[in-house]
Amino acid sequence: MRWPLASIPVPVLLVAVLVAGCSGASSRKADSADATTAWPEGYTSWKKLNDAPIFREADQRAWNLYANPSAFGRTGGESGLYPIGTVLVKEERLLEANPQGRLKVGEAVRLSVMFKVGTGDTSGWSFKAYDPQDRREFPPDRVDPDGCYFCHADASARDYVFTKIR
Repeated sequence: MRWPLASIPVPVLLVAVLVAGCSGASSRKADSADATTAWPEGYTSWKKLNDAPIFREADQRAWNLYANPSAFGRTGGESGLYPIGTVLVKEERLLEANPQGRLKVGEAVRLSVMFKVGTGDTSGWSFKAYDPQDRREFPPDRVDPDGCYFCHADASARDYVFTKIR
């Protein structure tokens, strides 16, 4: 008996794996939710990591990035680990056209959050996303923590964080 996937070309399989990793349902259980991975209360008073909103015109979004005080306790330079308790927030806002046709930053529509919890299948990070209007965590069909982790694996040499935090 032949294995049914044996006839599928390797590049096709690789694309299927990448797409599956970045879509809807999570295949691996993310770190368990508790008080340390709840809505990041007061995040707008934390250190803002960007001077101006980061425009993502293709997504019609603008981002602001925030880090809690624990994020600044990193040891070992740029290749060191962030301490447990680090919380990083990506606030996503809609881009809207003003009457002159220029893009402006609109309302917040999503809060993507990385929590350093120190355990689990995601290298010590927990990934969640919240609705900023009601502060509820998005359900599994609206966010994929494995997809977040898969993308952040590109920054594994910097403890899975893309932005330099100083």
